Amino acid sequence: MQEPVTADRIIAELLATGRMSGSPAELLEKSGAKIKELLLVDYVKVSDTYSTRAGITPLEEFAINTGKPYVDNRLSDYSAFQELVRYYNTGFRSCALLPASAGGKNVFVLTLLSRQEDTFGSALIGTSALLSEIIAYQVVAISERDRSLGLARYFDAAFDNGTMQMLVDRSGAIVKANKAAMAALGKTARDVGDRKMGDLLDMGADMLDGLAKGRAIEVKGKRGEGATYRVSGSRVNDKLILISAYDVSESKLTEEEARLLEHSPDDVFMLLDGDTKISWVSGNAMKILKIRKEILTGSKLSDLVKGGSGLAAAIGASPDAYATPLKINSGNDMFTDVKSVFVRNSLGGFSCVLSNNSTEKYVDNVRKALEDLVDYSGDAIISTDQFGYIKSLNKSAEKLFNYRNGELNGNTVTLMYFDQPSQEKLSASIALAKANGSVSNLFVTMRVKGSEDSLPCEQSIRSVTDADNVLVGYMIITKELATKRMNEMLQEEVDELARENERVRGESEMKTKFIYNISHDLKTPLTNIKGYTKLFNEGTFGELTEEQKEYITVISNESDRLMQLIMQILEVAKLESGKIKLDLQQVNLNELAKNPSLSTLALNAQKKGLEFGWSIDYNVPEIQADPNRLIQVFANLIGNALKFTEKGSIRLIITRRKGNVKIEVADTGIGISREDRIKLFKKFYQVQRKGLTMQEGSGTGLGLSIVKEIVNLHGGKIGVVSEAGKGSTFWFTLPISGKKKRKKEEAAKQ
Repeated sequence: MQEPVTADRIIAELLATGRMSGSPAELLEKSGAKIKELLLVDYVKVSDTYSTRAGITPLEEFAINTGKPYVDNRLSDYSAFQELVRYYNTGFRSCALLPASAGGKNVFVLTLLSRQEDTFGSALIGTSALLSEIIAYQVVAISERDRSLGLARYFDAAFDNGTMQMLVDRSGAIVKANKAAMAALGKTARDVGDRKMGDLLDMGADMLDGLAKGRAIEVKGKRGEGATYRVSGSRVNDKLILISAYDVSESKLTEEEARLLEHSPDDVFMLLDGDTKISWVSGNAMKILKIRKEILTGSKLSDLVKGGSGLAAAIGASPDAYATPLKINSGNDMFTDVKSVFVRNSLGGFSCVLSNNSTEKYVDNVRKALEDLVDYSGDAIISTDQFGYIKSLNKSAEKLFNYRNGELNGNTVTLMYFDQPSQEKLSASIALAKANGSVSNLFVTMRVKGSEDSLPCEQSIRSVTDADNVLVGYMIITKELATKRMNEMLQEEVDELARENERVRGESEMKTKFIYNISHDLKTPLTNIKGYTKLFNEGTFGELTEEQKEYITVISNESDRLMQLIMQILEVAKLESGKIKLDLQQVNLNELAKNPSLSTLALNAQKKGLEFGWSIDYNVPEIQADPNRLIQVFANLIGNALKFTEKGSIRLIITRRKGNVKIEVADTGIGISREDRIKLFKKFYQVQRKGLTMQEGSGTGLGLSIVKEIVNLHGGKIGVVSEAGKGSTFWFTLPISGKKKRKKEEAAKQ
C-alpha cells in the first residue's frame, strides 16, 4: 500500500532535493521530477525565468505578467492559448501554470498537465503554489551562493596585481587591502583594519557614493611627494565597495585623447609600459572585453592575449604604429576578438586602442540577409522590430499590397493579414522564428489596400539579431501564390470531394433502400397483428376475462408504438434519400395555431395543469412553407415539452428577424444537460428523464432528427438553449420567402 503523501513529506523531500543540487538548473530539473512523483500528475515542465526569459511561451508570459496561477480544467480546441490547444491534441485534458517569485523577481513558471478533466482544484493549486515558492527561494539561494563564490574568485584575481586595491565600508574604513595598498599605508595585513582610506588618499567618505556608482575621480596622495591617483570603485553589496587606485602622475591623458575616448564608446583605450603592463584603462572595458577594469589595471596585456608571449617584442620593434588582431581571454577559456593599434607615446610606453570586432559580425548577419533577398529576388519583404511593429516595406511589398513608402511604419504587422487564422499562423511562426532563427512554407492570406479580396501568399520568416546576438526584429519574405496553381489545387480538392461524395452517396442509397424495404416488410405483418387485436377487443372471438383484456391492451399499445417507430424510420429514409418534396404554400402562422393536432396538444397541456400560450408579433407575415410538415415540427416540439414538463408553462413565441421568422418553444421542465445537448439531434438518441415523478412511455429517438431535416429542407436552422433543472427553449428559423424563391432571387442579383 502506497504511503499517503502529506504536505510535510513533500516539503521535506523538496528541501532535500535543494541541498543535493549543485546549480539552479539542476535544482529545477530535479524539483520538476519530484513534483511529478509526489503530486501524481502526468507531466511537469519548469521554465527558468531567473537567468533569462528567452524561449518562454506566450502562455508563460501571461502567467508571469498576471502573477497568478492560470488553470484550464477543460482543455479543448477552443482553449484561449495555442499551447493549450497543442496540449489537448496530445491527450491532456487539464492544465495549470504557476509563476513562482522570490524577492519580487520571477524565478520560474511551473506547468502541470493531467490526462483527466477537473484535476487542478483549489487545494492542489494551493499546495503547488507553496512548493513553487519554496523552490524559488532555493534557486535564489543557490544563485547567490554561486555569485558569492564568483566574487571571491574575482577579488582573488583583483588583489593579485600591482595596483592598489582595497575593500572599504561606507564609512571609508579599510576592511581588506592588497600588498600594493598595504605598502603605501606602511601596514601589514594583521593591523590594516585600523586605518581609513583618508589616511592614504585626500578624499572623504562623502565621495564613496559616487565611486559605488562606478564613477572615477582624481585625488592627491597623502604620503611621499603627493602623487596624483585615479580612483575608481564598484559596489560589492550594500555595505562594501571595491576601490582601485593607480598613480597617473606621469601619464595624464591629453585633451585630444580625452575627446577620443568620449566619442568612441566602442573602443577601449589603454596606457601600457614597455612590457605591456597596463597603467590605465578606459571605463568601457567590461562592455567590450568582458573584463573589469580593476583586473586589467596592473596586469600585462601580453598575459591576457592568446599567444601573446611575443607581443611586447613585436610592438617595440615597430618604428611607428603597430596594428594586429588579438584574442583577449575573458575567463573560462572564452575569448573576445578585437582589433588593436599600438602607438609609442612621449612617456616611453605605448598608447593602445582596442576595437570590437562586432562590426564584422554585423556584416555577416547583413550578408546572410542579403543572400536571402537574392534567393527571393522580386518578392515582397516586410521588416519589423522585435515586437512585430513594421519598420519598412521594400518596393515589391509596396507594389503588391498597394501602400506608399513609409505609410505602414510603426503599425503592427498583423493588420496586413486578412483574417484571424492567418494572424494566428503569423504569431505562432514568429515564436518559432524567435526560437529557431527561421520558418518557411507559411501559407496565409494578406490584405491589399483598397481591395475587399484576400491575397493568398507563401511566406518565410527570419529573425534578425545584432552583433551581440540580441533579437532586433524579423524579416517576412512574401511570395504571391500563382493564380493558376491555386486554381489547380482548388480543382484537385473539388474533384476529390466529388469522388468522396459519390462514394458516400452510393453507400447512403444502399442503406436507405435496405431500411425502406425492411420497414415495409415489417409494416405488413404488424398491420395484421393490429387488426386481429382489434377483433379480440371487440369480442369477435368471444368474451375476454379482465386479465386477457389487459394483455390485449398491452399488445395493442406496443403495436402502435412499433408502428410509430416503423413510420418514423420510413420518414428518415425518405428524407435522407431526397424523396420528400415540400409542398410550398403561403402559410398564416396565426391560423396554424387552430390546427386540430396542435389544439389537442394545447388541451393536453391544460389537463396536466400547465399554462399553454401562443405569442405572435404583429409584424410576422405569411411565409412560404409546407403546412403539413410545419405541423409535424410544431407537434413534435410541443409533444416533447409536454413529456418533460410537470409544472409551470409551455409557450410558443414567434417573431420576425429580418428575412426570417423565428419560432421558439419554451418550457419550464427538467432541462437538458450539456452532454445531452451535444447529441440531441442525432438519430435514436434519447434524453434521460431524471427528475420526473411521472415516467411516460419512451420515444423512438428519431423525432428531433426528423424535425431537423424538415427545417433544413425549408432552408432554416434549429437549436436549443437549456440548462439542467431550468427548462428548455427549442428554436428554429424559416425564411419568409421560402428556400427555393430566395435562392432564385440571390441568383438574379449575381
